Amino acid sequence: MDRITLEDIKFMNLALREAYRAKGKTLPNPAVGAVVVKDGRVISTGYHKRAGLPHAEVVALERAGDRARGARIYVTLEPCNHYGRTPPCTEKIIRSGVKEVVIGVRDPNPEASGGVERLKGAGIEVKVGVLKKRCLELIDDFTVNVLKNRAFLNLKIASTLDGRIADRNGNSKWITNEASRRYVQRLRSYHNGVMVGIGTVLKDNPKLTVRDFPVERQPFAVVVDRELRIPTNCYLVKERAKELIVVTSQESLLTYKAGILKDLGVRLLPVFDLGDNLDLKEALEKLKSEVGIYSVLCEGGSRLAYSLLSENLVDKLTLFYSPKIVGNEGVPMFGGNVGELPQEEKFKLIRSSRFYSDTLLVFIDRELYYKGLQT
Repeated sequence: MDRITLEDIKFMNLALREAYRAKGKTLPNPAVGAVVVKDGRVISTGYHKRAGLPHAEVVALERAGDRARGARIYVTLEPCNHYGRTPPCTEKIIRSGVKEVVIGVRDPNPEASGGVERLKGAGIEVKVGVLKKRCLELIDDFTVNVLKNRAFLNLKIASTLDGRIADRNGNSKWITNEASRRYVQRLRSYHNGVMVGIGTVLKDNPKLTVRDFPVERQPFAVVVDRELRIPTNCYLVKERAKELIVVTSQESLLTYKAGILKDLGVRLLPVFDLGDNLDLKEALEKLKSEVGIYSVLCEGGSRLAYSLLSENLVDKLTLFYSPKIVGNEGVPMFGGNVGELPQEEKFKLIRSSRFYSDTLLVFIDRELYYKGLQT
């Protein structure tokens, strides 16, 4: 394994910070950051702004110009080695004259991989695996798109200490504090779809928009509504019809309500009705292939959360705990019976932090996590 220095960690952290400036804006491409360093000093930085524009390495190297010769470049993701909407980054790196490339994680996309081998073949030193886990989390949406050919699903839950997401009357404002809620706005900006169940729409009349953070366009609102119970006078239909996707059953398309919603500009996405619930795997596949939604933040409710977990569709679990107690009559996190105690761990804890009194725990699907580590 390559020897990782404190300097490597320092500059890869900077590359990660650059990449997160466009997290959620580059889809379907991954977010990537790069830093050019010479004699221990930062020469230039760059990040991939959106699909079709120059990649992070190209931006950083063009800013560096002739100063890149003999320098080292840090990049969060293996430089691409194929012709897509832009030329291969490996060729730009080779022509720049840099002496070493330090990479966070290798590309999970087989069409774009091979950059490491191409750079080594050109006589450039290559180091791989610096802050690998953090670089993997940066591209978790892209990895799921490639490996599972569906939209990435991040399930966000705000819970009391006793595992309740609302009181006995269904009230959930506010379980978490203002700092946690502000962080959720940033989370929304990292995804191009925000999903809720019809129960949440009927109870809270949400907007599902990003507030407090600048976005070029708002994420799509996705409502799982088997029987098209969504009110035509709710905020999402009245104000965001052209950004609203309603996942429903095939049978619901034949109803009078379906025609009204279509006339208002709402897009209906039919999937197979499994009896107790809709086929959410098909929904995530169609969101990616038919709508262009590559990354979904699901914010409730209880029954939808359980369905996603039971169908093994939760790639990431973002769990906020507030030091409050509701009691047995409150609404549980998951509206379903798991049954016997699972014998294997489903999720891997990758990060924890505090927002004053609230605690944030971030988990990732273990299978996805270890597949990423093997790249």
